[in-house]
Amino acid sequence: MYVNRPALAAIARSAAENANARRAFTWSGFTAAWLGLRGMVKMGFRADDVLYPEWEAQPIEQPVFIFANGRSGTTMLHRLMSLDEEHFAGFKLYQSIFSAVTWQRAIQAVDRSPLHGVARKGVEKVNDVFFRETSWEGIHEMGIDKEEEDETTFVYCLESPTVSLLNPYLQGYSGLTWLDARPPEDRARFMDFYEATVKKHLYSVGGDRRFLNKNVFFATRARAVLERFDDARFLYLVRHPYKALPSWLSMFYEKWNTHSPELRRDSPQARELAQMGFAYYRAGLELVRDLPERNLRVVDYRHLVKDPRAVVEGIYEWMDLEMSDAYRARLLQATTKQRRYKSAHDYSLEEFGLTKSQVYEELADVFEAFDFER
Repeated sequence: MYVNRPALAAIARSAAENANARRAFTWSGFTAAWLGLRGMVKMGFRADDVLYPEWEAQPIEQPVFIFANGRSGTTMLHRLMSLDEEHFAGFKLYQSIFSAVTWQRAIQAVDRSPLHGVARKGVEKVNDVFFRETSWEGIHEMGIDKEEEDETTFVYCLESPTVSLLNPYLQGYSGLTWLDARPPEDRARFMDFYEATVKKHLYSVGGDRRFLNKNVFFATRARAVLERFDDARFLYLVRHPYKALPSWLSMFYEKWNTHSPELRRDSPQARELAQMGFAYYRAGLELVRDLPERNLRVVDYRHLVKDPRAVVEGIYEWMDLEMSDAYRARLLQATTKQRRYKSAHDYSLEEFGLTKSQVYEELADVFEAFDFER
């Protein structure tokens, strides 16, 4: 099973240099979970080859990837499109964690058995313990049974900047997990694993649907994905940096505060994270300029929150997909409810030691391309 060795070395070096009792407890717990879950996935993959060898023939046709800088509406759009179960199959969090067919079929069997009620209580308990307090309440609702991005697949291979949620002292770490810039042989090895994961998921849930995914880090991965799936469709959500950046920084800071409470919001670590955000905006703009219209569609966050149903309908026209009456009804109900939602959180650039002029200087091309006010 592939692992990004330069990233692994950077994590180990940074952990040794920056450990204290509180962080060591957090890091050791994560390491144990990472090793244990990786082991389960490897075991499940081996079992799949014996029990479900047909997974390898599973086609992946026109997969859809929703991406953006963090806090730009990817969860909203992903969950609206996930309501179309006739066309799409995305990950719930438990499915991305236990991605082997063997594990997914075992979970499906329990769900259909007399143990369903007990299992449901177990899911609620897991959500209470691991997600009610540790998720970003009012910012990003999480649960093991909720639709979620596929970042677990990348974390297993240490191709994910989310590791810096646990260790804010990883200088330059985002560059090590920039998949599109990784050596071709490493990129191919990771994509072998990623393709197998998607195939297994589609096979597990019924293989006649398109894979639907959302991931806020895909600006640095889209080219590698397109190398493997040349008919992939990308939906790139864009939101004003003055709004998206501080909200995204706050998500990381809230996690840092649990194990590194001495860090200030305007710390050097926060400024490095802001640089990552700038780089992702620039990478997204390059994709908009480089990829053909058949592969990439830009979705303006302002339009999404104003009229989400119209945005989704436009996406379906672009993909030449027909909405069923059942999905139209579910979409109408969901978007009517969404219009009543108001965020309870408001963040400013200044909290994180940034000014509007600094952000504009970094992202002038982005402001011009997407008609953002200075």
